[in-house]
Amino acid sequence: MTSGRQPSKSLASAAARVENRKHSIMILRILIAATILVAILSARGEAQLRKVRVAMPGYTIAGISFLTAKLNGYYAAEGLDAELIAMRAPTANLALLSGSVEFSTVPLLGLTTALRGGGLKVLLVHFDKPQHALFTKNEIQNLKLLRGKKIAVAGPGVVDDLLLRDFLMANGVDSSRDVSILSIGAADTRVASLIGGAVDAAMLIAPFTFTAKDAGFREFAVFRDQGFFLPSGGIVAKDETLRSDSALVERFVRASTMGFIHSRDNRSGAIKVLIKSLKIDEPIAAKVYDSSRPTMTVDGALSEDAQRKMAAFVAKTAGLKDVASAEKVFDFSFVRKAHAALQAKGWQP
Repeated sequence: MTSGRQPSKSLASAAARVENRKHSIMILRILIAATILVAILSARGEAQLRKVRVAMPGYTIAGISFLTAKLNGYYAAEGLDAELIAMRAPTANLALLSGSVEFSTVPLLGLTTALRGGGLKVLLVHFDKPQHALFTKNEIQNLKLLRGKKIAVAGPGVVDDLLLRDFLMANGVDSSRDVSILSIGAADTRVASLIGGAVDAAMLIAPFTFTAKDAGFREFAVFRDQGFFLPSGGIVAKDETLRSDSALVERFVRASTMGFIHSRDNRSGAIKVLIKSLKIDEPIAAKVYDSSRPTMTVDGALSEDAQRKMAAFVAKTAGLKDVASAEKVFDFSFVRKAHAALQAKGWQP
């Protein structure tokens, strides 16, 4: 009897080993399939993030909406990988026109081009009052002493250049003959040129206004107190993009609007963004924010009256005569749609 049971036990043991092997192979196949699936889903997730190039004239308070949207993940939430590319304002405008970038954050030059019929539209405006100040050597106490001096601006047709020329003209100074206006570039370069003595005066924004003041230079004129009304920090896109890829525009404007609302309503959060992006300490970041907050628009859009006044000023300073109407160069439908969508979701910064 005993000898008759041995083959059965051997067969049972062999069968068990085969079953165990099959089970192991099945588990291995499941693990491999799961690994492949995770890789595919990961690749798909990365593919869903569409690359969007955005031209910015340096990292300053004017770009806080976009810096906030980038750092807080608002663009990623909209399926966008927004590359914020620092370049001089005139270059940013040219990059947009050539199609090298999808969006620009320089609404003034975009508006100037649009008024000339250049096929651009301003979609959002972060600030509608200038944050610039003219700083001079301390011995320059009045406009008469400013004659014959060298004044640094960012570039031709940029906000500070237009403000300076209009201010001088209003006070009887010919900007083309009585002074030398030099295109120096970014604000840090302008304040360095002023401190180093390469120029006698410079148009500056915070935090470089604080640097100039601490270095003993005179705050000659503060332009938000001069009744000027100009766009600073905003979204500009080509008409062609609005027609051919309105879904992309909606997503980018919605994420940027989230950045705008956050920077408008969340002081501590905005200060953190400035600290990280501008690489400044907290006291300076707080001063930058507090000085710029009164110049912000209410919701990123402009009233029809404000649009007409802004277009008229830009046309005048740019020497334009036959220009497009304001409704043809502004389009705030995207930002209004973004606000409606965010309110419907109950979104808070």
